[in-house]
Amino acid sequence: MLGRAARITTAVALAAAATLSITVTADAAAANTIACGHWRWSVKTGSDATRRQVHRTISYTTVAYLDRQTPPASFGTYAQNHRIKPAEFRTWQINGVTLIAIKLEGDGDIHLRLRSAGKNMIAESPLASCVSAASLWKADITSARNAITSRYWVSLSRWHYLYRTINIRGLGFFDEEHGVTGAAPNDIELHPVIWIRF
Repeated sequence: MLGRAARITTAVALAAAATLSITVTADAAAANTIACGHWRWSVKTGSDATRRQVHRTISYTTVAYLDRQTPPASFGTYAQNHRIKPAEFRTWQINGVTLIAIKLEGDGDIHLRLRSAGKNMIAESPLASCVSAASLWKADITSARNAITSRYWVSLSRWHYLYRTINIRGLGFFDEEHGVTGAAPNDIELHPVIWIRF
């Protein structure tokens, strides 16, 4: 028969195991909701057919400037694996921009809501396992993603508000209109994010 101390120890161990089980189950459930994207995915992650034509020299810019870029009238089959000139062939960096909030999306990307001088846009940090080895920026994408997740929690269900000033670098990308909170009026993004400084 177990003594009182042994019973207490056993109860604590069982409670800890139950808590761990719940946590692991919850994490597994969240992981099961993540599925790598497909729409223009090679362009989003830098493994598209035109990736070697992207200018590696950094173009310093502002949210307002990117918000004024002309989006494509439509996205045909060709755009699924090819970039749109000129904005998607540039490496952009925005300094001193406010990171409003971050949120995990179902395709594994982390959405970063950016704002400067009253203008808004989205930057996206892909999940490394969803990035092809053919991407010229896979290492940079992974490093930037780790810089975010090592500092802040992300959730599939709600925004994590931060309101802090950052410097951020990424490739230009025109997304389709799908009602994203904080999106630019022309749906331009920095996607993928390849460097971030907090």
